Amino acid sequence: MIVVDTNVFSETLKSSPDERVMRWLARHADEVATTAITVAELRFGAFRLPEGQRRAAILAAVDALVDAAGERVLAFDATAAHHFAVLRAKREASGRIVSVEDAMIAAICRAGSHRLATRNLRDFDDAGVDLVNPWEASTP
Repeated sequence: MIVVDTNVFSETLKSSPDERVMRWLARHADEVATTAITVAELRFGAFRLPEGQRRAAILAAVDALVDAAGERVLAFDATAAHHFAVLRAKREASGRIVSVEDAMIAAICRAGSHRLATRNLRDFDDAGVDLVNPWEASTP
């Protein structure tokens, strides 16, 4: 399973999304999952916008994503909580801060041994997660 980070799904919401990302998603459609954290980040982004068509369109797209993903919206559980604590402590000790959301997404991936598709490789480079960048043409 490949967990898709928020920035990948955000790309699909653009009026002109990057074709490499769209092709990558199409190639891996049967493997793609996401996390409840990503759903929350997408909804938060939408609710930050003023009420109107753009906000409504994003919320509808997020609803469609959740419906399509079904059981492939992964939750943050006790095993993920352990990995989260280890990663945050490691990063804090090294002086490299990681956002709570990114640490939770990485922890969910670690707990399930899932790959993570993201553009923000540096945010996850030492999280013990296999990373893939859909923006890179050479990415499988």
